[in-house]
Amino acid sequence: MKKIKIILTLSAVAIASVAFAQSPPPNLDSVKAELYKVNKVFDSSYYLGFDVNIVYSSDTLFGRFEHEEMKGKYILNRHNLYYKMGNIEYAQNDSFVYNIYHDERMLMMTKDALASNSMLFPLKEFVDSIITLYDSLYTISIDTVDESKVIAFTANSGNVPYKRFAIYFEPESHYPDKFEMSMTDALYNLDDIPDSILQLIRLRPVEKRITMTFSNYYHPKTLEMFDDASYVFFDRLRKRYKPAEKFRAYRFMTNGVEGEEYDESIEIDAPPDDQ
Repeated sequence: MKKIKIILTLSAVAIASVAFAQSPPPNLDSVKAELYKVNKVFDSSYYLGFDVNIVYSSDTLFGRFEHEEMKGKYILNRHNLYYKMGNIEYAQNDSFVYNIYHDERMLMMTKDALASNSMLFPLKEFVDSIITLYDSLYTISIDTVDESKVIAFTANSGNVPYKRFAIYFEPESHYPDKFEMSMTDALYNLDDIPDSILQLIRLRPVEKRITMTFSNYYHPKTLEMFDDASYVFFDRLRKRYKPAEKFRAYRFMTNGVEGEEYDESIEIDAPPDDQ
């Protein structure tokens, strides 16, 4: 779970791959235009829900095979974002951000919103900056697999961190079907490998793979997950926010939220305070 959260946060700033060497090569501007349309699904959709399945795995070098899988549900409404991943919920509306950790029974309320919903997935940084920087290091291909259009970027050498990056999407709507990422990482923690073995083998980087599969697109019947009253209310007597009734047993924390500058739309009568 921890690896996946780190991957979700950092991969958007760390993607390093592109393609531009085929005979004849696809037009790079047209490829970027297609990818921007896929990316726009995350930033500009109204009433859009979908499921995401994330699979992280590595090769079996020295028995260090890793496999982690997590399923999530996402709802987008322009710049508002909600997702549930395991026992963690995240809701971002026009005013606040709510992080709910059910295992720890904790609710966090902040003003620290994502710059854009697309930053949650690794495509935006890929399109914005990486493509034009690494055009000689990757080969681009455009294919059709089943009913998906596939744009794939494959490394021409082993001197880049990402060996392959592929985007599968529906040609008409540009809704993404799948992201595939393959990368290499240095082998760490060699202390438990005997010196006699280290002298006999040639160490190679560990290959890691991440697949994000998008499915079950739908239009939600309600957007109550973006309603502040679902999470907090403003206590006028004490001039501070407090958790809604269903979260009263949760530890409540705020960051960058001034009680005096409250949102009148979520002001309700405070229930008896017996805490």
